[in-house]
Amino acid sequence: MCQKCRPRCPKGEVELAPCTPHSDRQCGPPTGTFSGSSNNLIMTILLVVIGIMLVLVLILWRCCCRRSPGDGRDLSGKSCSVMDYLLRQLTRYRRGGLGTQDNIRNERFSRDQLLPRAPGLVTPSAPGPEVMVPRSSHPGVKPRRNLVPVQGKDPVILLRRSFDIFARDVPYKDWKRFGRALDLLENDIALAEMNDKYSLEPFFQMLNMWQNRQGMNASVNTLLETLHQINLGGIAEDISSKLVQQGSFQYEVS
Repeated sequence: MCQKCRPRCPKGEVELAPCTPHSDRQCGPPTGTFSGSSNNLIMTILLVVIGIMLVLVLILWRCCCRRSPGDGRDLSGKSCSVMDYLLRQLTRYRRGGLGTQDNIRNERFSRDQLLPRAPGLVTPSAPGPEVMVPRSSHPGVKPRRNLVPVQGKDPVILLRRSFDIFARDVPYKDWKRFGRALDLLENDIALAEMNDKYSLEPFFQMLNMWQNRQGMNASVNTLLETLHQINLGGIAEDISSKLVQQGSFQYEVS
């Protein structure tokens, strides 16, 4: 004798097993109802893992980058440069990036120059004598101030001392690009990298080659201008401020 089955499943349920001569149709909730909560759980786990990784990077950076006062290139230099680069990138992403901020300021400045001025408005006066006219041909670049060595000290020595700040602030991934922008040959860059590749030494060697070839024409303003030309203007401004605070250079006054 066949058993009578329900004609259909109730509202909100789906058929889990069909009707047979010996059993009724089996119904139940849809199997996909837990997908939303599963996705939320996966996202929560991913966020926790990312947070733990960031904390580990910060801890490793603090532990590996403590150098002795008398030696700026100890055995921890290799790991420190890598960790310092990672931490610098994380910080730059959190702030929106120095290069992104420069691009936003430059685009805003360029847009303001292109907007028509209403009649009767006074055109802003030209910058004062302390502001240099940018040597770049790009119309959106803000005027910058030249640096001059402080009086009473050897300009050549002051320039060489500034290389340390450039090496620490210019990102490792942009070292080669910076060297090419300074007209260094590929052989020069490869020769510089024959030193400890994961320390600051290759960067020092590139700048030393550049200074030796430029001779008396070598200037810290050329290095800063080159950073602006390769879209590292924010880093160039930071380096300028540090050189002035260090007491090696001062802003040029006409």
